[in-house]
Amino acid sequence: MRIEKKCGNVLMNAVPLRVLLLVLTFAGLLPNSTATAQQANIPENRQATATAEQEKKKSVEGILATITQSRSTNTRGYRLVIRDDGSATAEIGGASLAVPTEPSPSRQFPTGSIDTKTLRRLLTEIGDVSRIPTGGCAKSVSFGTRTQITYAGKTSGDLQCIRQQASNVDQAPLQASEALGKFVQTTLGQLKINDRGIGSKK
Repeated sequence: MRIEKKCGNVLMNAVPLRVLLLVLTFAGLLPNSTATAQQANIPENRQATATAEQEKKKSVEGILATITQSRSTNTRGYRLVIRDDGSATAEIGGASLAVPTEPSPSRQFPTGSIDTKTLRRLLTEIGDVSRIPTGGCAKSVSFGTRTQITYAGKTSGDLQCIRQQASNVDQAPLQASEALGKFVQTTLGQLKINDRGIGSKK
């Protein structure tokens, strides 16, 4: 009987103590050990990575496509960054194309300089620009250039060398690719990015 009474007293004393701890925890007077442990388990570099990804996203917002033209004997290579509003920046002799000892001039084109409505339509029709059939055209080793476009994380082959496909293959993507190639060449010609005045001292 004494043992039962003692056990009963211990049980009765334990219940109010547990209730008291719960009340204090909900009231914010005691730290939530679970939340604290979860915060401690989050590595600091995860927050840094998230911040870097946000900055990267901000830096590419508004960019529709990028056109890259290789160098030749009488022309400099450049990269043309096209934005959704039709503005663009031409980086002459960019980091991957420039001669290290020379400065890297750039040229800005205002809003509406490029027909992005047509460009976006062609790119949407094509989708993955890396699947544009290219290759097989003869070029001068010294004076030939290579034109590529990057869109939605994919980069095309040389748009100057779009090749025909078999007649039993869907021709719609090919027609859109050919139209894109012509559009790019016409646009680059109109912008005159490789004009002699670019980067020269006046």
